Formats: sequence, C-alpha cells, structure tokens
Amino acid sequence: MKKNIFTTILVFISILAHSQYKDWCAAEIFFKDGTVLSGKARLTMIDVGLTFPFGSKEYLRYIKGKQMKSTKFVPEEIEKIIFDLNYKTKGRREKKTVVYIPIIKSKNRKKDKLGFAELIIDGSVKLVKRTVSNSSNNRGSIYKESLLVRNNEEAILFNYVELKSFKKRASEYFNDCAVLVSRIEDKKYRRKDLESLVKYYNDNCAK
Repeated sequence: MKKNIFTTILVFISILAHSQYKDWCAAEIFFKDGTVLSGKARLTMIDVGLTFPFGSKEYLRYIKGKQMKSTKFVPEEIEKIIFDLNYKTKGRREKKTVVYIPIIKSKNRKKDKLGFAELIIDGSVKLVKRTVSNSSNNRGSIYKESLLVRNNEEAILFNYVELKSFKKRASEYFNDCAVLVSRIEDKKYRRKDLESLVKYYNDNCAK
C-alpha cells in the first residue's frame, strides 16, 4: 500500500515537472486586443486532463531576443499562438507549425477555468487536442485528449480512451444537423472518424 502511494506521488511530481518545462520555441502570439508579439514562448500546462483536481492555472511564457526574464500571459488575454517547431525524431529533423488556442476547461458561476489546446480543425465547431498523462495505472501513460469547442461553451471531451458511447454523445452534440445525426446512427461516422465528422458539420450544417 505504502509503495503504491509513493509511486503515485512520484508520478504526479514527474507530470508536473514535465508540464512546467516545455521547450522554448519560436512563436507569434496574437492577443485579443489586436497586439502581436514575436519571439520565443512556451506553455506552462497541467497535462493531466480536464478532470485534474488541483485547479492549477495555465500560462504562456514569452521572451524577446536575449532577455533572460520571461513575461507571463494568461489564456484570457490570448487569441491564438503559432509555434514554429524544429526538432529531431528518428534521426531526422522535422519542422512544422502548430496553433494553440485558449479553451474553457470548466465553467462555474464565479469564473471560467481556461487552458490551452492545439487547434486541429477550425470552424463553427473546433476540434482541439491536449497531450495528457494518466497516472491511474501508476505508470503515467501519455495519450491525447480530443475535445470539441463551440462558441464560448465549455470544451466537451470526445476522447478515444474514456468515451463509452460515441454514437450517443455525438448524436446529442450535433443534434442541430439531422443529416449528420442520421449518418452517426448508421455508423458511417465512428470514433476514428472524428476529424471527418467535424469537417462535415462545419461544411454542411454550421450556421
């Protein structure tokens, strides 16, 4: 019992340490007031899913040129962040651009809780993803959460690991598009087709 508790604590510490020290990357930061900053940035995220109980805040840290001290920005200030990634994988150097946006992780009467997520599909309904850690098996497995975002609503989890009834959840979420619901009911769209499903809705049903 003591060993399991100790292992769990170590997993949480490693998760927090990993999430607090993202690599600095070239980035453009677009703010809601129209300001744009270019430099290097990194995200301070709690990558353990939307249900993480400790309520820690997420930030974007920014530096310009050779300055040593970073400036911290909260999700409420930011419209989007464009990261230019340059890294090695399997002996090759990869370059790609990714976009992160703020999402509402949870809503309450006092103040919405915001975080960051990678934008996969933009539109009336957005598909975003977050890399999260699951310590329930005491091994800290890593996987990606898939979430749907509509307007200023709370992000809805459509995760391949935890979602038990994709057909029911998807039919309820897209209930304003009868043709799409029919396709979901007929199993023309399954869990693996989430990206195609969101694209179909945005192209054919979004108002």
